[in-house]
Amino acid sequence: MDGAYSRLIPIGAERMHVRIWDADGPTVMIAHGVTGTSADHTPLARNLRARGFRVIAPDAPGCGRSDPSPDPENGYGLGTMAVTVRSFLDAVADGPVHWVGASKGGALGIRIAGETPERIASLVLYDVGTTLPDAMRGVLGERLGGPPRFPNMGAFREHVGRFFERAGAALSADRLDEITIGWSRRLDDGGVGYHYDPALSNQFRNNPEDFALWPWWDRVACPALIMRGERSNVLSEAELAKMAARNPRAAAHTVPGAVHVDMLDSAEMQNTIIDFITAQGLSGEGVAA
Repeated sequence: MDGAYSRLIPIGAERMHVRIWDADGPTVMIAHGVTGTSADHTPLARNLRARGFRVIAPDAPGCGRSDPSPDPENGYGLGTMAVTVRSFLDAVADGPVHWVGASKGGALGIRIAGETPERIASLVLYDVGTTLPDAMRGVLGERLGGPPRFPNMGAFREHVGRFFERAGAALSADRLDEITIGWSRRLDDGGVGYHYDPALSNQFRNNPEDFALWPWWDRVACPALIMRGERSNVLSEAELAKMAARNPRAAAHTVPGAVHVDMLDSAEMQNTIIDFITAQGLSGEGVAA
């Protein structure tokens, strides 16, 4: 059994959907990438729960079953999202959380840990740095603003499978089903499309500060683990080294053979993440007030 249950958390007039795996230990927050959902990292969530951690995995605003931002122009920038997620954490977590963030979810963790260090006990980042090349921002802004449509779930599943294969991160059949379901929505004409709000693309045009995160990274006071996929096209080896050098509480780890688009399913990656969080102690030792 998965062991998770869902809640809809009110944030102003909107609601955020979250999956929760309850346990008696400290809370771990799993934050997905820009167009991900709470289904992205369920194997990691299950293994964290098996090790005694309570896990919360929300759909970010505009993703999955969460409402879209009421401000489509700037509501998906990290500054606004940090305010939203702090309200979310007030409702679902007692005290600081251990944050595991992939891609944009990691960038959001940097922003929150830099602004409000008392919120974050430890920080695990997967394949995200403090910057993003302008060319990649342009491509993402254009691509995410016009998601494709498909005649049925089978066609969408084939599309998602090809996406992961091209990225070099092919999924098992069961995981491909899980991701396909999480990433899909039924369209009014009976077809299938991506789950996310296309206005997510506005972040890449309207929020340049989100791709210059050094001021927030330099204020991160908790223990941090920066994981880089060996074949990443987002986080360079040079930036990884620079981030570790500028923060004495940060450790760098390169995952052999891994790419940017990774669901953190491998035993090696999960053990690295869980061992790091466990090493921080069960009392949130790393929190700086």
